[in-house]
Amino acid sequence: MPRESAKPSPSRAGKKSVTLYLPVDKWRELKILATVMDTTMDALMRRGVDLVLAEHKGKPPKRPG
Repeated sequence: MPRESAKPSPSRAGKKSVTLYLPVDKWRELKILATVMDTTMDALMRRGVDLVLAEHKGKPPKRPG
């Protein structure tokens, strides 16, 4: 029987999570950049996703590599 999950906070409503594993040096670079830019690592990652999706908008999906 599935567990009943708690209601998500309003900021998470309608969203799904993505886990990303980075090498320590890349994680540290991202953390420093977020601090310098006075933002969050989450905001930088969302911006990166937006840029990748915009780059491929209207194009058929291709496998990376």
